[in-house]
Amino acid sequence: MFVMNFEENKERFVDRGKHLNELADEFLIICPRCSKQAKVLLNGNIEFNPANHLFKPRKLACKNCAFTEIWQKRTVYTGGNVDWYFRQPLWLEIPCCGTMLWAYNLTHLEMLEDYVSAKLRERTKKGRSSFLSKLPQWLKSAKNRDEILRAIGKLKEKLNGKS
Repeated sequence: MFVMNFEENKERFVDRGKHLNELADEFLIICPRCSKQAKVLLNGNIEFNPANHLFKPRKLACKNCAFTEIWQKRTVYTGGNVDWYFRQPLWLEIPCCGTMLWAYNLTHLEMLEDYVSAKLRERTKKGRSSFLSKLPQWLKSAKNRDEILRAIGKLKEKLNGKS
Protein backbone atom coordinates (compact mmCIF):
# COMPACT_ATOMS: atom_id res chain seq x y z
CA MET A 1 0.00 0.00 0.00
CA PHE A 2 1.21 3.51 -0.67
CA VAL A 3 0.19 6.82 0.84
CA MET A 4 0.14 10.03 -1.09
CA ASN A 5 -0.70 13.44 0.30
CA PHE A 6 -1.98 15.37 -2.71
CA GLU A 7 -2.31 18.57 -0.70
CA GLU A 8 1.48 18.68 -0.54
CA ASN A 9 1.66 18.52 -4.34
CA LYS A 10 3.20 15.04 -4.44
CA GLU A 11 6.03 16.09 -2.16
CA ARG A 12 5.96 12.93 -0.02
CA PHE A 13 5.74 9.22 -0.76
CA VAL A 14 5.59 6.54 1.93
CA ASP A 15 6.63 3.06 0.84
CA ARG A 16 4.56 0.57 2.82
CA GLY A 17 6.05 -2.59 1.37
CA LYS A 18 4.09 -3.59 -1.74
CA HIS A 19 5.58 -6.54 -3.60
CA LEU A 20 5.38 -7.11 -7.35
CA ASN A 21 3.32 -10.28 -6.91
CA GLU A 22 0.56 -8.10 -5.44
CA LEU A 23 0.34 -6.44 -8.87
CA ALA A 24 0.13 -9.72 -10.79
CA ASP A 25 -3.68 -9.83 -11.01
CA GLU A 26 -3.53 -8.05 -14.36
CA PHE A 27 -0.90 -7.66 -17.05
CA LEU A 28 -1.51 -5.39 -20.02
CA ILE A 29 0.26 -7.02 -22.95
CA ILE A 30 0.60 -6.88 -26.72
CA CYS A 31 -1.78 -9.41 -28.25
CA PRO A 32 0.19 -12.20 -29.96
CA ARG A 33 -2.38 -12.29 -32.77
CA CYS A 34 -3.28 -8.65 -33.61
CA SER A 35 -0.63 -6.60 -31.73
CA LYS A 36 -3.30 -4.51 -29.97
CA GLN A 37 -3.70 -4.29 -26.19
CA ALA A 38 -4.71 -7.53 -24.48
CA LYS A 39 -4.89 -8.59 -20.85
CA VAL A 40 -3.70 -11.47 -18.73
CA LEU A 41 -6.12 -11.87 -15.83
CA LEU A 42 -7.07 -14.39 -13.18
CA ASN A 43 -9.32 -16.93 -14.87
CA GLY A 44 -12.57 -16.82 -12.95
CA ASN A 45 -13.65 -15.14 -9.76
CA ILE A 46 -10.73 -15.96 -7.46
CA GLU A 47 -9.97 -14.21 -4.17
CA PHE A 48 -6.42 -13.11 -3.41
CA ASN A 49 -4.46 -15.62 -1.35
CA PRO A 50 -0.74 -14.82 -1.13
CA ALA A 51 0.15 -18.44 -0.35
CA ASN A 52 -0.84 -19.77 -3.78
CA HIS A 53 -1.95 -16.72 -5.71
CA LEU A 54 0.76 -16.89 -8.38
CA PHE A 55 -0.32 -20.35 -9.52
CA LYS A 56 -4.02 -19.70 -10.02
CA PRO A 57 -5.25 -20.19 -13.62
CA ARG A 58 -4.86 -17.17 -15.92
CA LYS A 59 -6.55 -16.11 -19.10
CA LEU A 60 -5.06 -14.10 -21.95
CA ALA A 61 -7.88 -12.14 -23.59
CA CYS A 62 -7.92 -9.62 -26.43
CA LYS A 63 -11.06 -7.55 -26.98
CA ASN A 64 -9.86 -6.46 -30.41
CA CYS A 65 -9.53 -9.85 -32.12
CA ALA A 66 -11.21 -12.10 -29.51
CA PHE A 67 -8.05 -14.18 -29.06
CA THR A 68 -8.02 -16.15 -25.80
CA GLU A 69 -5.69 -18.63 -24.19
CA ILE A 70 -5.75 -20.31 -20.77
CA TRP A 71 -2.70 -20.87 -18.54
CA GLN A 72 -2.82 -23.68 -15.95
CA LYS A 73 0.80 -24.62 -15.44
CA ARG A 74 3.01 -24.86 -12.37
CA THR A 75 5.85 -22.59 -13.53
CA VAL A 76 5.78 -18.81 -13.27
CA TYR A 77 8.56 -16.58 -14.64
CA THR A 78 8.40 -13.51 -12.39
CA GLY A 79 9.94 -10.14 -13.05
CA GLY A 80 11.01 -8.40 -16.21
CA ASN A 81 9.13 -6.63 -18.97
CA VAL A 82 6.89 -9.54 -20.04
CA ASP A 83 3.87 -11.09 -18.39
CA TRP A 84 4.73 -13.93 -16.03
CA TYR A 85 2.50 -16.56 -17.60
CA PHE A 86 2.42 -16.33 -21.40
CA ARG A 87 5.72 -14.39 -21.65
CA GLN A 88 4.18 -11.75 -23.94
CA PRO A 89 5.65 -8.22 -24.20
CA LEU A 90 4.03 -5.54 -22.06
CA TRP A 91 1.74 -2.89 -23.53
CA LEU A 92 3.11 -0.28 -21.12
CA GLU A 93 6.71 0.03 -22.28
CA ILE A 94 8.63 3.04 -23.57
CA PRO A 95 12.27 4.08 -24.09
CA CYS A 96 13.39 6.36 -21.26
CA CYS A 97 16.77 7.57 -19.99
CA GLY A 98 18.65 5.23 -22.34
CA THR A 99 16.78 2.12 -21.20
CA MET A 100 13.18 0.88 -21.07
CA LEU A 101 10.51 2.03 -18.64
CA TRP A 102 7.73 -0.53 -18.21
CA ALA A 103 4.77 -1.33 -16.00
CA TYR A 104 2.51 -4.35 -15.71
CA ASN A 105 -0.74 -2.36 -15.42
CA LEU A 106 -2.19 1.04 -14.50
CA THR A 107 -1.77 0.47 -10.75
CA HIS A 108 1.92 -0.33 -11.24
CA LEU A 109 2.38 2.69 -13.51
CA GLU A 110 0.69 5.05 -11.03
CA MET A 111 2.81 3.72 -8.17
CA LEU A 112 5.94 4.43 -10.20
CA GLU A 113 4.61 7.89 -11.02
CA ASP A 114 3.87 8.68 -7.37
CA TYR A 115 7.28 7.40 -6.29
CA VAL A 116 9.26 9.26 -8.99
CA SER A 117 7.37 12.54 -8.58
CA ALA A 118 7.83 12.67 -4.79
CA LYS A 119 10.68 14.82 -3.53
CA LEU A 120 10.63 13.06 -0.17
CA ARG A 121 10.51 9.26 -0.13
CA GLU A 122 10.00 7.49 3.14
CA ARG A 123 10.04 3.79 3.84
CA THR A 124 8.25 1.93 6.60
CA LYS A 125 9.80 -1.21 8.07
CA LYS A 126 7.78 -3.30 5.55
CA GLY A 127 8.97 -0.99 2.77
CA ARG A 128 12.54 -2.25 3.10
CA SER A 129 11.64 -5.28 1.02
CA SER A 130 9.17 -3.67 -1.41
CA PHE A 131 9.59 -3.69 -5.18
CA LEU A 132 10.19 0.07 -4.98
CA SER A 133 13.25 -0.48 -2.79
CA LYS A 134 14.72 -2.58 -5.61
CA LEU A 135 14.18 -0.12 -8.46
CA PRO A 136 17.22 0.63 -10.61
CA GLN A 137 19.17 3.77 -9.73
CA TRP A 138 18.17 5.61 -12.93
CA LEU A 139 14.51 5.42 -11.80
CA LYS A 140 15.37 6.72 -8.32
CA SER A 141 17.55 9.59 -9.49
CA ALA A 142 16.09 13.09 -9.19
CA LYS A 143 18.00 14.16 -12.32
CA ASN A 144 15.80 11.81 -14.40
CA ARG A 145 12.50 12.82 -12.76
CA ASP A 146 11.20 15.04 -15.58
CA GLU A 147 12.06 12.59 -18.37
CA ILE A 148 10.54 9.66 -16.47
CA LEU A 149 7.34 11.59 -15.72
CA ARG A 150 7.04 12.58 -19.41
CA ALA A 151 7.40 8.91 -20.39
CA ILE A 152 4.77 7.90 -17.83
CA GLY A 153 2.46 10.55 -19.28
CA LYS A 154 2.93 9.05 -22.76
CA LEU A 155 2.12 5.58 -21.42
CA LYS A 156 -1.06 6.93 -19.83
CA GLU A 157 -2.01 8.49 -23.18
CA LYS A 158 -1.42 5.10 -24.82
CA LEU A 159 -3.83 3.55 -22.30
CA ASN A 160 -6.43 6.16 -23.16
CA GLY A 161 -6.00 5.50 -26.88
CA LYS A 162 -4.42 8.88 -27.62
CA SER A 163 -1.24 7.57 -29.16
